[in-house]
Amino acid sequence: MRRRSLRLRLLATFAVGALLLSSLFAVLTYVAFERVLVSNQQQTDLRQSFVNAALIRSTLYTSPPDLANQLNAIEQATNSSVLVHTHHQWLSKSHGAATTDVTSTIIRLVDQGHVVSQTLQRNGRLIFVVGVPIPAVETQVFEVFHLGRLNDTLRTLVTVLGLGALVTTFVGLAGGLWVARRTVRPLQRVSSAAAAIAEGDLTTRLDLTRPDREIQQLTESFNGMVSRLADRLERDARFASDVSHELRSPLTTLATTTSVLQQHRDELSTSGRASLDLLSADLAIFQTLIDDLLEMARSDAGASSPDLETVPVAELVRQATRSAAQRLGVPVPSIDVEPASRTDEVAVDRRRFERVMANLMSNAQRYAHGVTAVRIHSDAGVVVIDVDDAGPGVPAEERDRVFDRFFRGRAAHARGIAHGTGLGLALVRDHVTTLRGSVAIMDSPEGGARVRIVLPTHVEVTA
Repeated sequence: MRRRSLRLRLLATFAVGALLLSSLFAVLTYVAFERVLVSNQQQTDLRQSFVNAALIRSTLYTSPPDLANQLNAIEQATNSSVLVHTHHQWLSKSHGAATTDVTSTIIRLVDQGHVVSQTLQRNGRLIFVVGVPIPAVETQVFEVFHLGRLNDTLRTLVTVLGLGALVTTFVGLAGGLWVARRTVRPLQRVSSAAAAIAEGDLTTRLDLTRPDREIQQLTESFNGMVSRLADRLERDARFASDVSHELRSPLTTLATTTSVLQQHRDELSTSGRASLDLLSADLAIFQTLIDDLLEMARSDAGASSPDLETVPVAELVRQATRSAAQRLGVPVPSIDVEPASRTDEVAVDRRRFERVMANLMSNAQRYAHGVTAVRIHSDAGVVVIDVDDAGPGVPAEERDRVFDRFFRGRAAHARGIAHGTGLGLALVRDHVTTLRGSVAIMDSPEGGARVRIVLPTHVEVTA
């Protein structure tokens, strides 16, 4: 399952949070402003209606023929439409008035002596209708106020609030980006430092510029942990090296004594010769173990940095294979080089690489009837070296564990077969990793096991 990015989650949190907050603020602001504006407008229009109704009543008393002119004057002054209703019929109305704007329900209620005010939607227009009864002359006055300007104001408010919410969202996104960078950058540096330490560079330390208090605590704890780890590994490596050196002297004495006994082998009894053979075999394992421990101690302590030199990979493999075969007293296996790889070069430490090939050939000789072929080919900037053997192969569940120190797999249960120390393949992995490569075990197409070494191809940098 693909892991979610902390940076993206922070950005999304800030952006969504800003959008929700700004939207909530915009909605509350719109509702509040709408109620205030509409309420104020309605109160103003209602008061104006009472004033206009008083004028109309006065006109009906003093000069009824001037009613139409009075209604038109009110319409121009208040930007409203005025209608006068009496005895169930329209007596007069202003120029812009329309009887359809007043519903029968409003007429009935006003006719009963009630003052009525109602907001209606007519043909897409928002209107405010006020009905005022004039019982003295048995007349009802209806005034229709057009709220178009208020609608425009509210639409403008919606646009402004929407743009404000959008701008706030982008501001929140920018703030999230800043916070994400500030938060994730130290974590990325810690991750890079941890990766470098995992690859063996125990000199890596965190050095952050003006860190916050929490980051400072993390930095100090991380650096302290790495320092303690490096000290512990150095002590362990020094201990293994010291023990191995101390064992060399008695081991040399045992080897000399065994050599003397071998010279007088014919003088020993049958059981004595059998004991001498067991002693010689175990002594050989012991010598190999001491050499491997010394090599591993040097590798763990970082005492021997790789002495890199650039060589053709085909020549390097031939020399290392020939040298290992002579040391083991076995035939040199066939070496197949892909034509495209004959000119490829790699930057390696010859001593380490020769030790890698010697360990692989020795391991194959002990458990897999020897190496059958070594194949070299190139693939996307790397050189692949396959070492095939003629054995039964390595079980899939053991292919990663065989590179662990002192792990010998199923062969360890057969004393007559397992003559190794369990450190050979561990040293192979350590040396290949030091050379910036990788090693893995898989099935050989011809049967048996295949050890695949992948090394980066050396590329000349020209000015």
